[in-house]
Amino acid sequence: MKRDRLERNPELYLSEIIDFIDRIDAYIVGMTYDEFAKDNRTIDAVDANERKIGEAVRVLAKHRRVKESLYRFRFPYIDLSEMRTDLTHEYFAVNISSIWKTAQTLRNLKTQFTKVLDELKLQKAS
Repeated sequence: MKRDRLERNPELYLSEIIDFIDRIDAYIVGMTYDEFAKDNRTIDAVDANERKIGEAVRVLAKHRRVKESLYRFRFPYIDLSEMRTDLTHEYFAVNISSIWKTAQTLRNLKTQFTKVLDELKLQKAS
């Protein structure tokens, strides 16, 4: 029988995801796509944080209670997990447009990540 547990607390993963989104936001705030596309340092920083988010989502989706919350909030966790795989295995071709679009999506999903985190904290408290 499969265990329904994570190596680390799911709340920690969610808190880190929210922090990574905040970092991405700080890197690209006020930038246009054209500015972003010319700034290799920012591209690398955003790419690294998107990979971390994708990996955390992949791990969280294995946890039944978290997966139920992700589903309830209509969270595109499969897309985010696949995004991480795509970014990780694009060894020689960085798709700047994809990184930019993902950053915009993640900024919009921050509220949903926060709702899932709050729900887990409530479940834990009761």
